[in-house]
Amino acid sequence: MSSKHLGSGTTCPPLEEGKLRIYSMRFCPFAQRAILVALAKQIPHDVVNINLKNKPEWIFPKNPMGKVPTIELATGQVLYESLIVSDYLDDVYPNRPLQSSDPYQRALDRIWIENFGKVISVFYKLLQSRSDLEEFQKNLQALQSELSPFEIELARRGTTFFGGELPGMVDYMIWPWIERLPIMKSFFPDLNDYENAKKENPKLEQWRQAMKEDSAVKEFFLSPETHIQFAQSFLAGNPNYDLLEGSE
Repeated sequence: MSSKHLGSGTTCPPLEEGKLRIYSMRFCPFAQRAILVALAKQIPHDVVNINLKNKPEWIFPKNPMGKVPTIELATGQVLYESLIVSDYLDDVYPNRPLQSSDPYQRALDRIWIENFGKVISVFYKLLQSRSDLEEFQKNLQALQSELSPFEIELARRGTTFFGGELPGMVDYMIWPWIERLPIMKSFFPDLNDYENAKKENPKLEQWRQAMKEDSAVKEFFLSPETHIQFAQSFLAGNPNYDLLEGSE
């Protein structure tokens, strides 16, 4: 899944018969949500990566905002927005349902997914404060505060994953940012807050280690070192989208 990212002036590859098309960017956590769902449910699919800084003209008729993830069906029908796409895939493809059949539990899980938006917001504030130790520590404390309810909820559920004994929709929707959290250590290597946060959230740390062993997560997983490389290029204003080309 490290195919070259297509940009302006390229031609959109034809759809592959019998496969769902996912338009993505290899390092985009939102696109990762859709791909994790497709992998977990073993949905036949192909991935076309696009250059988000120099977007191909052909993406805009499919998605006026040119965002990823965008999916295209064999009929030519298109959907986008990560949560909408993920829900759609879970509804249409019956193999391994990722959401509860109980409407109440399903609604509760959606609340947790929506609440994770606060974690995402702080995550990007951390990146922006990478050169200011005081501001960085402040945002790191805010991150801990926003993750704390998830530690409590996982303990309350008494299961390995939020979805039970296998990862479910909540797990896959929040994982992409958890996978990227270790990059924060690269900004201030001597800062112990990150290690302390793991100790203060034992359930989430056990969950994180269990998620790393999930087959869907493992297939798309990138090391902290790789995430750091991309983050550095992105923050420098020259994102290296094709960092992985030929390496996977």
